[in-house]
Amino acid sequence: MVKITKVGLFGKFNDSSVAGAIAQVKAVLEDKNLSVLLGNTTSTKIAGARIDDHDQPLQEVIDLAIAVGGDGTMLNVARELSNHDVLAIGVNLGRLGFLTDIALSDLDTSMSSILKGDYAIERRTMLQCQVTQNGTQVCSGISLNDMVISKGNTGRLIEFEIWVNGQFVSQPRSDGLILSTPTGSTAYALSAGGPIIYPNLPVISMSPICPHTLSNRPIILDENDKVEITALKVHEAPANLAFDGVIAAQLKGDETIAIKRAAKKLKMVRIKGFNHFETLHSKLGWNG
Repeated sequence: MVKITKVGLFGKFNDSSVAGAIAQVKAVLEDKNLSVLLGNTTSTKIAGARIDDHDQPLQEVIDLAIAVGGDGTMLNVARELSNHDVLAIGVNLGRLGFLTDIALSDLDTSMSSILKGDYAIERRTMLQCQVTQNGTQVCSGISLNDMVISKGNTGRLIEFEIWVNGQFVSQPRSDGLILSTPTGSTAYALSAGGPIIYPNLPVISMSPICPHTLSNRPIILDENDKVEITALKVHEAPANLAFDGVIAAQLKGDETIAIKRAAKKLKMVRIKGFNHFETLHSKLGWNG
C-alpha cells in the first residue's frame, strides 16, 4: 500500500462556490497531519497552497488526489492524472455518484481507513485519441468515460467507416458513435443501448447512436484493440468529437480518428466493503 502524507484537493473546475466544502475537507485532512495542496481545477479564488507552486512531477508532490464535487469533477481530475501514478478518490457533494462515492459527512471515517491501508485499488481503463488530417495531427486527448463522434447542428445522419486493428467493421449511417470504457458504460453509452460493464474488465465498448440500420448493435472489444474512424461524411454542419462530454474538435470529413487504450490506467481508491452493485441499484433505481 502507498504511504499517504501529501494530498491534492481538486474542486469543481473554476467554481468558487465549493470553497466551504474544500475548507471542510482540508480541515479533516490536516487534522490527520496530512499536507494539503490545491489542484489546478480548484478556483484561484479559494485560498491555499497550490500544486502548481511546485516545479516537480505530480507524483512527487502528492500521494493522493481527492476530487471534491461530482463525477464531472473526477473526470477532469482523471485527465490531469493520466500520465502520473497518483491514487484518486472522490468526495461527493450532491447525489450519489459512480465515481465520487464518499459522502462529505463520512470523510473522517473513510480517510482513517485509507491511512490504515484498509482500501483497494481499482485500475480504470482510459482512452487516448489522435485526430490527423492530411498526415498532420490536429487534435488529441484522454478520457475516462468515453469518446463520442456525433452529428453537429443538423437533423441529418452522418456516415463513416469503422476499422478495428486494420480490419473493416462497418459503414453505418447514424447520429454518431460512442467508444466507452467500462467506467463510462453507465454514462452516455448506457442511454445508447450499450451494456453495463464491470469496472475492472479489460474491454472497450463501441455503441452506435440511433443507427439507421437497427441490426447495428453495440460491440465489446478487447482493451488492446485499436479503432479508426475514416471516410466521415457530414451534411450541412461539421460533426463533433467529444472527450468525456467536452467538445474537443469539429470534424469536416477528411480526418482520421484513431482511438486506443491510454498508456496508463487511473488508480481509483475504494474503501474495503464498497459494493458496485449497490451503487448501480441506488443510482439506476433498480427497485424491482
